[in-house]
Amino acid sequence: MSISTTQPTWAIRKERSIPKLAMPRLRDLDVDVMSDMRPLAFGLIARSLLSVATYVFMAVKGWWILTPAVVWFLYGSTLSAVHHLIHGSLGLSGRARHFWLTVLGCIVVESGHALQSTHVVHHRDGSDMPDPEAYIEYLSWKQMPLGAARYRYRLAIWGWKNSPRRARIGFEMSVHATLHIASLALLPFNQILWIYLTLLHFASFAFAVLQGKGPQVNWGREMHTPLVLIHTKVLPFLFFNHHQHLEHHAYPKVPLTRLAALRPHIEQALETEDVLHVRLAA
Repeated sequence: MSISTTQPTWAIRKERSIPKLAMPRLRDLDVDVMSDMRPLAFGLIARSLLSVATYVFMAVKGWWILTPAVVWFLYGSTLSAVHHLIHGSLGLSGRARHFWLTVLGCIVVESGHALQSTHVVHHRDGSDMPDPEAYIEYLSWKQMPLGAARYRYRLAIWGWKNSPRRARIGFEMSVHATLHIASLALLPFNQILWIYLTLLHFASFAFAVLQGKGPQVNWGREMHTPLVLIHTKVLPFLFFNHHQHLEHHAYPKVPLTRLAALRPHIEQALETEDVLHVRLAA
């Protein structure tokens, strides 16, 4: 099957995005990447909350020209925090994880628990369930605009149908609907909420395109399980470290900001594999 020319249906895909790799165990490596999580947890959560406050402040001041950059950072950093919560990478209790999954998800009008449901399947080895997140990778550029626009809703509906936490996901989706209704009701009097949601939708669209066509996918190779290592210095700030897709699948519980410390060990373990090295100028 040619990935570049064939788009499977939503239910066909059964291959993993990243194959099971023979990596050394984390405890066997002389690298400490799992200690002192509290400052990292505080920083990831705090920057999302501060970004919301920054947007409100700039909107009240009328500094609209700066708000797209703020919302882009807000959306990316919040999804990054949600991603760490899904994997339990921040050392928080189960109750705290579920609380912040709901709060941070609602901040960017996503369902944190729906994303948890889809991402668990995305990482599952040998699952007979299709990978709901990988659908976007098979879209052509012609199909991408519509696919990226509805991607977040496909994931939310998939999570609601397949997660044991349907009530919580239903609540999070109701917050999404309520905020949009409120923004339209308030539009004649105040545009702050409407503009905020509009910018979030643009950010969500852009992130979906990056997920489908970005550096973590197959880069045109006709492979169901692409092995791609990205070499870059500047782009991690724009991708919020999500360009380390292969590394993340090898060590999913390691925080994204600490995966770079494992890179030498990962490259050594992959010397005999058919790895595509992508070197970006930025």
